[in-house]
Amino acid sequence: MTVQQSKISDTNNPLHTHYPRYFDIDMRYCEGANNHQKGVNRTRLTVLITIRFSIVTPGIIRWLYGINHRLALEHLNRLEKDGLLRVVKTHRSPDGRVYVPTYTAAKFAEEIMGINIHFRANKNPALQFNQNYVMHNLINAFVMLRGLHNYHSDETYAPMWTGFITEPEFKRINNLSDTRTVDGAVLLPDGSIAAIEVEHSFKNKTARQVILLKYLASLKNGDYSKVFLFSQSVKIFDDIKRLHEQLFTELTERYDKKTRAPLLSESDAELLHSSIIFRTKLCEEINEMFYQ
Repeated sequence: MTVQQSKISDTNNPLHTHYPRYFDIDMRYCEGANNHQKGVNRTRLTVLITIRFSIVTPGIIRWLYGINHRLALEHLNRLEKDGLLRVVKTHRSPDGRVYVPTYTAAKFAEEIMGINIHFRANKNPALQFNQNYVMHNLINAFVMLRGLHNYHSDETYAPMWTGFITEPEFKRINNLSDTRTVDGAVLLPDGSIAAIEVEHSFKNKTARQVILLKYLASLKNGDYSKVFLFSQSVKIFDDIKRLHEQLFTELTERYDKKTRAPLLSESDAELLHSSIIFRTKLCEEINEMFYQ
């Protein structure tokens, strides 16, 4: 199903005017018929990943291209030598390093995507990304790419989604204060849109309440029709579910001082309950790739 055939039809929602061009970017890895084509395909995709997620690591490359660590390093170091990437050593990455894009990479990606890229190079490449979010951003990149590269046990291609928009891209096109900036959004095979959220740490009830109310505003606004949660830990999922159940009850009994209406109506609570989906499918893979 193409984006044109999808359910992205709300022209009054500013997000929906931007979604298609991001969903249409081909992020699926195809090996190529020979070594030359393989190299071209890998260069193209690695640059797109680095531009769209702001960083990439040997671990992501090793998994995506089905190669060993040495070959993943060789690939990334070759792109660094070609002036497309710069390396930053950091203990925040499972690989002890990340690679960030250069201005040349931004121009290359701009040609491929047909989208203007707001890129700011820095003399110190370590200042091009927030080190506090390295692990989160890498897991996010893995989840989005993993959903696109999904196969049945008989090797039949069965993508969980057909395209995505990343968190930096979502932030760029979204200036609505009541819309929670999610970790990304994906176009599902049936044409509907789901938000992607990576939950790799525990949050308290107050934080969960703020998040729930933002989800509600976005769901009602049609920014997306469901929210997929991913994590490396089933325990984190269990804790989220526990807090959600408490909040679904408490917020229907608490009233807004201005409107005197409940903070959450019964139908709102039901909408949230049915729209937030815990995806345990990748828990073990995320844990194995990033925490072991």
